[in-house]
Order: sequence, then structure tokens, then C-alpha cells
Amino acid sequence: MKITLALALIRLLSWLPLRLIYWLAVIPGTLAYLLPWRKHRVIRTNLAIAFPELGAGERKRLHRHNLIEMMRLILESGAAWYWPAQRLEKHLRTPQGWEAVEAAQREGQGVLLIGAHLGNWELSSLVTSLKGPFCGLYKAPRDAAVDAALTRSRERFGARLIAAGSPAMRGLLRELKSGGTVGLLMDQLPRQGEGVYAPLFGRPTLTLTLVNRLARRTGCRVFFASIERLSAGRGWQLRCTPAPALVSGTDTIAAAAAINAQLEQAIRRVPAQYLWLYKRFGLPPPGLADPYREST
Repeated sequence: MKITLALALIRLLSWLPLRLIYWLAVIPGTLAYLLPWRKHRVIRTNLAIAFPELGAGERKRLHRHNLIEMMRLILESGAAWYWPAQRLEKHLRTPQGWEAVEAAQREGQGVLLIGAHLGNWELSSLVTSLKGPFCGLYKAPRDAAVDAALTRSRERFGARLIAAGSPAMRGLLRELKSGGTVGLLMDQLPRQGEGVYAPLFGRPTLTLTLVNRLARRTGCRVFFASIERLSAGRGWQLRCTPAPALVSGTDTIAAAAAINAQLEQAIRRVPAQYLWLYKRFGLPPPGLADPYREST
């Protein structure tokens, strides 16, 4: 019943114009900022680490704007789950940097698109699959009904999803070696043994090595991709930037640092659109205190 009601609500949201959604988010986003919530401490901690150069007032404004952007993300779920291709394409601006991706695809090279929880990441598989065959790595929900609904939504334009887990590596390698295009989000805390510490906003941060392993074993081209939300509900912008050669090198720490540098650059362009309520700086290296336990 809960899933049915949630899907019905998302369906209702799909009927709303994008410009209306943009402005509707201001009220609940502002209320979320004003009301007590345990995630406020996480956001404050993250912003203090990432932007120490900002004054307290500037970080408070960024905090509030971030919650408004997260509310826009929620309200845009109708578009992500139900909009047909024609309506979605109408709100997508000309992609920046996609010509380099197409060039690699024409040459028969595998393409690895790495993204983050920035802008509207839920649109990633949809937008990419509109441009050609695409395979995306995702974390499957525990509830089978939710997983089925989510998969049906994300695959509706031809994408194919691979659930994260032990068999996933083989599927990704096979896809890239055959010249396919694969996408994954790289800014989550890895499981034990699957990450290294590399700087992010000047702090040693546990970072996935999966990107480096895939690149080294397949020789694929790697691009950092993000879908940013444009102001006043004008739609979304896909940006693709080639990853530096270090990402494919034998030095896993240097590769992780290069990936984090691209992530940091993308976040600084639209800082309010990042998922700051996630404990990205958790599991610090020995000798460095957990910032989320120290914050007040």
C-alpha cells in the first residue's frame, strides 16, 4: 500500500510544469532549514570542511539553498520516473563535452561515465540512454517491489541496470571491453578493501578504487559527467569532462585523487546542488577524528 501511494504521488508530480516545481520547492526547503533535524549537523560539518573560506553567514545561506535544491530533486522525481522522452528532451539543454564521448564511441572504445550525487543524478541513466546503448551500476533497494518500479523507470529508454555486488564487476568489464558505455556514481563510501584515502577538499577521504580498476583492465575512456539544474526551472544541463590520464594509471591513490579533484571542481560550480546531508568524510584514516562525532 505504501509503495502504491508513493508511486501515485510521484505520478501526480509528473503532471507539474518544471518551472512551477522550481518555485514550489522554496517553501518546504526553507521550512526544512528552520525546523530541528539531525541532518543539519551533518550539512554544517560538511560545509565547514569544504568551504572554510566562507563566513558563518555565507555557509548558512548555502545550507538553506542546499535544502531547497534537495526539495527540487524530490519534486522532480515525477519527471525522472514518468516523463516520456519527448518531454524530457524538451528540457535538456545542448550537452557540453558530449562530442568527446561520441568520438570515443565511434572508435569502438569503451566509455566509463563517472558521476556523483550532484544536480539531478536520477536523470543520468535516462539522459544517457536517450543518446545510445547504456549500462548503469546501481544499488538495488531491499524491497523487491521498489526495485522493480525503480528499474522499470530507469530502463524505459533502453538503459540496462546492473545491481552492485560481486557479479557486477564481471558485467561491467564485459560491457567496457566490448566498446559499451557504462555509468556509475563514485562519491559513496566504499566497502572495506575497495577504497583508498585521497584528498577531497583538502581532507583525506575514503574513495572508491573501482573506477581505476575498470579503466586499467579495459583501457576505456573515462569522463566525469553531471546533470546540473538550471535556474528558474529552465531545465537541466549535461556536462562531460575527460578524466586525466592518472585515473587509468597504476598508482591507485593518484587515480583517486584525480577523480576527487574533478568532483570538487564540479561541486564548486554548483555547490548548493550537492548531497551535503551524506557523511562523505566518514570512516577517516587512523589518527584523524571522525568530524561528525566532533561537530555540534
